[in-house]
Amino acid sequence: MKALVFHGARDIRFEDYPDPSLAFDHAVLLRVSHCSICGSDLHIYHGDKIGKTDYSAGVEPFCVGHEFIGEVVEKGPEVHRFAIGDRVIAAGGSGCGDCSACLSRVGRCAKSTAFGLSTRLQGGQAEFAQVPNADLTLMKIPDGISDDQAVLLTDALATAHFGVSRADVSPGSRVAIVGLGPIGLLGIELAFAQGAAQVFAVDPVETRRRHAESLGAIALEPDTARDSIREMTKGAACDSVFEASGARSAIGLVPSLARHGATASFIGLPQGDTAVPMRDIIYRNLTVRAGIANVVAQWGELVPLLQSGRVKGDGIFTHRMNLSDGAEGYRMFDAREEGVMKIMFELDN
Repeated sequence: MKALVFHGARDIRFEDYPDPSLAFDHAVLLRVSHCSICGSDLHIYHGDKIGKTDYSAGVEPFCVGHEFIGEVVEKGPEVHRFAIGDRVIAAGGSGCGDCSACLSRVGRCAKSTAFGLSTRLQGGQAEFAQVPNADLTLMKIPDGISDDQAVLLTDALATAHFGVSRADVSPGSRVAIVGLGPIGLLGIELAFAQGAAQVFAVDPVETRRRHAESLGAIALEPDTARDSIREMTKGAACDSVFEASGARSAIGLVPSLARHGATASFIGLPQGDTAVPMRDIIYRNLTVRAGIANVVAQWGELVPLLQSGRVKGDGIFTHRMNLSDGAEGYRMFDAREEGVMKIMFELDN
């Protein structure tokens, strides 16, 4: 098959790669129809660290990507919820399949790993992908859900829902969202869907701020966000702050946007020695939550929001390319060229 393969920092190649085979009785093989680049994929692309893996060092080449949908073309004997020909959404990763978190879909499996981080679980930016624990990792694409929305459900929309929900957004509340990549922009829609009266959207990039304004948010530059929010709220500041960037400056800004006793939710994947400003958190008596989403656990609430039109996810995919142009897609996404927000790869197979 053809796939996008990681060979080292800023070295993603479209090339021949061994076809996946069913290694587990509980797995399926998918013919991938759509896949996309996540912001966290850039940590691999840059040669950064994720967990214990240093992608700047010698890493065995592997197929990248954890956001993909496709058609079931083969299934193991222990797969009961899916049939050949089903069009499905793959969660961004898979757990062990046996623990209480996997079986109850509550919490996150301690042994879970994302697709496309290593040869342990090959990624979905490829013509075909194996999905283990298929009954727990996949969902048939529901009626009324577009292909774009289905791909967003693999990770970005689920992560945004996880982060916003843990920020304790309530009807009538004021919410600040720091970082207006795809997850931050989706967070705006979700905050309004959860009853927020005002959403302040903070990012240094003008095009992203304009997108936020089109969703009903009040868009602000980071340097002036604190003072502007204090002025517009008559000193009250925000009840909830959702940090969706992981950048040091974004993390450091969060406490200054929050009122005393507010809740701050962090989902941005930090790099290096990024530190949470504990002094400000303590003095403001903030509740702080952080973590990685259990994607499957978010689907039950998200699908009705999409089907009803309360959340749309429009405009997130700004560029569409063939998988064969994947190396250029990564370069453009990394450079934020031509207003790139998120790139969709559409396969012809």
